Amino acid sequence: MHYHDVLGPAACGPQAGRLSTPSPGAPVRTGRDTDDTTGGPVQERMAGISGGLDNRRDGELLVRRLHSRIEHVLDMARDAFVETDAGGNLTEWNRQSEVLFGWSRDEVLGRPVTEFLFPERHRRAARRELESMGSSSSVMTRTRPRELSLVHREGYEVRVLGSAYVVGSGADLRIGGFLYDQDEDKAAEEALAHAYLHDSLTGLPNRTLFTYRLAYALAKGKSAPGSIAVLVLDLDRFKAINDGLGHEVGDEVLVAAAGRLEMADGTAEVIARLGGDEFLVLFDGDDAQGAAVAYAERALEALSSPIRAGDGEVFITASIGVACTSNRVNEATPLLSNADAAMYQAKRRGGGTVEVFGEVMRMRVLDRMNTEHSLHRALERSELRLFYQPVVEINGARAVGVEALLRWEHPEQGLVAPSKFIPVAEESGLIIPIGAWVLHEACRQLCMWRADRFGGPRGAVEVNLSARQIDHPEIISTVERILDDTGLPPSNLTLEITESALMHDAASALRVLEALKNLGVTLAIDDFGTGYSSLSHLQRFPLDILKIDKSFVDELGDDRGGAEIVAAVIKLAHALGLRVIAEGVETERQLDELLRLDCDFAQGYLFSRPVPAHELVEKFPLPLGA
Repeated sequence: MHYHDVLGPAACGPQAGRLSTPSPGAPVRTGRDTDDTTGGPVQERMAGISGGLDNRRDGELLVRRLHSRIEHVLDMARDAFVETDAGGNLTEWNRQSEVLFGWSRDEVLGRPVTEFLFPERHRRAARRELESMGSSSSVMTRTRPRELSLVHREGYEVRVLGSAYVVGSGADLRIGGFLYDQDEDKAAEEALAHAYLHDSLTGLPNRTLFTYRLAYALAKGKSAPGSIAVLVLDLDRFKAINDGLGHEVGDEVLVAAAGRLEMADGTAEVIARLGGDEFLVLFDGDDAQGAAVAYAERALEALSSPIRAGDGEVFITASIGVACTSNRVNEATPLLSNADAAMYQAKRRGGGTVEVFGEVMRMRVLDRMNTEHSLHRALERSELRLFYQPVVEINGARAVGVEALLRWEHPEQGLVAPSKFIPVAEESGLIIPIGAWVLHEACRQLCMWRADRFGGPRGAVEVNLSARQIDHPEIISTVERILDDTGLPPSNLTLEITESALMHDAASALRVLEALKNLGVTLAIDDFGTGYSSLSHLQRFPLDILKIDKSFVDELGDDRGGAEIVAAVIKLAHALGLRVIAEGVETERQLDELLRLDCDFAQGYLFSRPVPAHELVEKFPLPLGA
């Protein structure tokens, strides 16, 4: 910054503040005499001289302040600012210039800018251009923005974008400009692209990038059969980790699992996180399916070791599905769908295993799709039916209630087995509206029987609740509303929950059961012995009834040790204050054994098959007025 720029030649020129001297022969005045030339006293002339000096000092102070402010503004700038004199010697170098090029201000001020800032190959051209700009006669000129490659102190080149200006003339001429770091822009763009295409938690590619890579592989390979395989991996029972140990621990497990999946890699094109606890892996090659299956085995092995998370160790397993291109499937969507179907098949088998999608599974998937499609219409078309099976008091031979069992009367296929459509309803979510209908119809039917003076069950009706229903946020309000709508006393409704459904998310199930218990309904654990509940869970859950699974009842009366197991279960239940119902009783011998073991109730084909409501009173030979 120069004084000329701020104060102009009048204030800072060669005449500013200079003392006047009398011409030869002129009289000299002293004391209080008046100057003949100016007509003022000597004191006034001296005051004028003093004022001129003060003005000059004020001007210098103003210049210093302005220069300090300009330097501060330049140092606050986001871009580098560089300025030279007409000879190319550096006069300005702001803080961002220090950051961008590595040289401090004190190291470069006064140095020829071409000596250190331009690459060797460009120095001659840079000097010529500076000379040309320095000889400009314009008061102010500016060049168009262009890209430059300049040199960092460490020797590497930095790409910048900038335009130069020329201002002033002669000794006051300055050449300068702002330089914009293009590499910073590129890094920001790359960071944005990485965030868009990668999972923020694990750092793995996300579904978007996986889809791009899969589409490219399909186009490149022209969808040749067997050339491309997709693997879908889902961690088993991960929700229980999140709910029981917290989401922070869950995130630690996901990060650790992702790392192990990468370590297990052999020939995978990409390993991606789909979201939640699900991962995708792509294989491209002549034996893509073989590579995928081999990787799946390595992945299961890698995940088998405990993971350190939170304050302890977490054990995880995974269900894996593999699908490969074929003559039928050569596009991304069906390929992913097939792999997903194979993964769910692995999960239905208990998890911790691999399933490969093949022709048999394809037919099974098509059948399930058709079943789901028809099931959507079954409720509105009144194709669903409730059958009832009596529950009998063993010591007294009287019916104390009935279990409501769902059946589907398909217009073309006839009576569809529950094992075929109930799992489909569970997976599709249709079990929620269907389950509500079952509960309402069962309560309504029992109310009709109770009001009928000619007979019918007077005890309780048992209705099954699935894991999906237990997890539904409106399950409590649904039960409460149906009891109000039908007028059935809560004590006449027994809700059955399977052991596996209770253990799916024990903490959440406990909250739901306590809320249901507060409504006044009876609670039963169904299919006991087929899951993996512990004695502590039985003690915690507010249960009233324990139902022994048919598989244990089948062994009663033979030499396979069935009686000992059933006896232990009955004693355990009675010790916990629970009543016991044995399911699947089909022979008199089984009934006699249950009586000897002090079992409370029984149901099965020995007494009656499940029958429609109107047949129950007619066909059941025991008194129903319990």
